[in-house]
Amino acid sequence: MGLFSRSNSTFTASRLSEQYFQPAEETPGTLLRITPHKDNDGIQGAARLLQSIHDVQTKGLRGKNVSDHHAFELWFDEGRVKFLMHAATEKAAIKYTTHLENAYANSDVHTVEDGDGFPPINTDDYVAAAELDIERHYFYPIRHHEGDGFTHDPYSEVTTEMQGPEETRVVVQVVFRPEPKEWATDDGGGLLRSGESVDDVAEGLRQNTVTGWLDPREREASKKDKDAAKIIEQQRGKYAFNTNLRIIAVSPDKYEAEARCEGVAGMFTRYYNSKTEQGFEATPISKSRLPAIIESFHTREWHDREMILTIDELAGAAHIPNEEINTPNIDWKNTQRGSSIPPDSAQQQ
Repeated sequence: MGLFSRSNSTFTASRLSEQYFQPAEETPGTLLRITPHKDNDGIQGAARLLQSIHDVQTKGLRGKNVSDHHAFELWFDEGRVKFLMHAATEKAAIKYTTHLENAYANSDVHTVEDGDGFPPINTDDYVAAAELDIERHYFYPIRHHEGDGFTHDPYSEVTTEMQGPEETRVVVQVVFRPEPKEWATDDGGGLLRSGESVDDVAEGLRQNTVTGWLDPREREASKKDKDAAKIIEQQRGKYAFNTNLRIIAVSPDKYEAEARCEGVAGMFTRYYNSKTEQGFEATPISKSRLPAIIESFHTREWHDREMILTIDELAGAAHIPNEEINTPNIDWKNTQRGSSIPPDSAQQQ
């Protein structure tokens, strides 16, 4: 597992009887548009940003998590790849703007006050959508930029797969809510969902197992199991977010909508960690569920899908890329702060 194939799931685009428009002024919370400079820290910048906005709010004796959820979005719209963040509240939007500008120097961040709060969907459009989940328990990390991680920014392929004719629209939406620091350990708080901690799971991987029914025999824990146990133990104490990830593609051309949705989903399934055998798996959305998933996109809805990603994991899935990706039609800012002349202007896309 770990590589996406059409044989596992069928992506089918459908026309809907209703139009879906969301003006910016009708978008709940605050939508921020980010125009990044090519020269930025990419995934590492996202990791710093996520660290700075990991703000868990709890209430009650049992410490129920009542934190707001927020979203990062990639749009291919009007022939350009655009970057947005959605903040649940105006206060959070002010905080995010400051942290975005700190994490991504020379980038512009502004509130979207008019125009579209989400790319429009017409009755003559075909729509395909998918949700992503993880293949195994969330204690097993997906591939990310640390350790034996990405050799290059995976957004190079993601943003390439998003692009099609100018009338095509594609959105990748990553909605995330911070988890308490005890998400992977008990520490006496009784907060674990499965009753097991990362230490319990790691210890289980190191144990020999009995195989066979007619002729039972003990199998020694493999080197791969022991390596996975070490990686899982490293999840202890890391900040993490409970995440939803969904993709939608819209086009007057049925094949184009299907190809864009399947292609982008396929790129995310390559965030596969071969040591822990963990990665994303994509589930196409049926026609009957499309109105509900569009509503989820519009409201930036979050619900507990038990896909908890550490900051490093989430940074790979939700970040501002830099010039490393070499993808055309990116909504770059071509001037540095305080400069009126685009640097290397002859080389800009």
